[in-house]
Amino acid sequence: MSWFRTFIERPEARVRLVCLPYAGGGAGLYRALAQRLTPRIEVVAVQYPGRQDRRSEAPIDDLAALADRIADELTALDGPPPALFGHSLGATVGFEVARRMLPRFPSPVTRLFVSARRAPADHRPSGRDFRDDAVLRSWARRAGDAARQAVSDPDLWQLAAPSLAADLTMSETYAARPGAKVTCPVTAIAGSADHGCGVEEMERWKAHTIGGFTVEEVKGDHYFVDDPTDELCRIVEDAV
Repeated sequence: MSWFRTFIERPEARVRLVCLPYAGGGAGLYRALAQRLTPRIEVVAVQYPGRQDRRSEAPIDDLAALADRIADELTALDGPPPALFGHSLGATVGFEVARRMLPRFPSPVTRLFVSARRAPADHRPSGRDFRDDAVLRSWARRAGDAARQAVSDPDLWQLAAPSLAADLTMSETYAARPGAKVTCPVTAIAGSADHGCGVEEMERWKAHTIGGFTVEEVKGDHYFVDDPTDELCRIVEDAV
């Protein structure tokens, strides 16, 4: 099945914004952003295996393997090189996809947006085994609305748990290559009420690019991408 979901087809768009979801999320979380951006930007969301309309497929629990597959799929698409937007876990996935696309196009990624995620060099494993259901449930009870809803509903949990466990396992086992950088400009975005990953933490992404770097703050908590504000849309539109 295709890796990409386009909610509003915009054949005349000048920019293709490829969006990568957070842990446990699917492509559908970017529908609202697609609806709010101007027609010159076409949002293409990545659908990881194991969720939503790909739930019959085995999820991937290795971030390098996931980034390899996404980069392969992106290079097969017609059209201009993309900009990438990744939120939380998706920011790290986007960074690794951008790195893998460096040898494939003269200008492989026009810009990388990273939001609500510490820089790769700052990643520290927690030591938790998210394949353990009790550990996974404990994490979900403290996460966003969707995860809390799923953990309280046995039927939803049965559907959501495998992909969530895979995502958190890939996050837990990720190790950035020392000195890893991208060549494209990076825009880092923090939520004003995200106490675990604010502007100070997002500033540290600067060390991971040899292109331009900006950091922005928008209103919202860790999951501000779920309800994109005018401010977030302006940041994206001005940067691309």
